[in-house]
Amino acid sequence: MRIKKAAAGLVVAAALTASTPAFAGDIDAATDGASASTSGGRHYANIADMKADGHPVKAQYSYPYFSDDVYNLWEKRGKGHSKKSAYKSSEIWRIKACEYINNWPDDCSAWDSD
Repeated sequence: MRIKKAAAGLVVAAALTASTPAFAGDIDAATDGASASTSGGRHYANIADMKADGHPVKAQYSYPYFSDDVYNLWEKRGKGHSKKSAYKSSEIWRIKACEYINNWPDDCSAWDSD
């Protein structure tokens, strides 16, 4: 009887471990002129302008369970400048880096969600 209870306990423990989200590490994405990342255990979004080309950059990011909502974090001051979002209790699920090019489609990386 004890063996069955111990085996059942192991199965429950394994199931709980498998269902835990894998949001442990920060994520990042980049284009030729923009670098986006998360920090603080994925509670902050960051964007940095990496190229002196006059194009503003932005990080686009989403939170779990609100994946249809995309938030934008802009940096418009130019190369070498970066910006960090406000803290939110939810962890960021995915992020991408974009370079805004006037009258053209944005040059964006793929979504990264590790």
